[in-house]
Amino acid sequence: MPGHDIRALETLRVELKFVELGLYRAATPGRPLSVFEDSPICPRQGAGSCTSCALIKFVPYALRSELVPCHHIRLNEAHETINSLYRTGTQEELEEALRNWLTDTIKALEEAEGQTGDGTCDTSLPHSTA
Repeated sequence: MPGHDIRALETLRVELKFVELGLYRAATPGRPLSVFEDSPICPRQGAGSCTSCALIKFVPYALRSELVPCHHIRLNEAHETINSLYRTGTQEELEEALRNWLTDTIKALEEAEGQTGDGTCDTSLPHSTA
């Protein structure tokens, strides 16, 4: 699976930049932007599907058939997800949890990539239940 984790790493870096720039808070006509779904990283923006998304490896297997599987990635030890934070949290809480998960996961992937040296790593990442 060489290259798979490099793709995930690059995807997460793009998403972190999107969050850091505050683009989920940008004024948009119609509905508010949806985390991951309205990001440039989403393969559904083109002709792709969730199964081809670099984030699918972070989604618990039992939830990969959900309408928006990436909204079920466990972001922290409290088992919060984008889905749960949309229902119970504020935009700030959502972005903080997402930013922390992205930063931790990027760090873990970078460290694992450095250990294997071949661009692959294991998927036992922070808060991952995949």
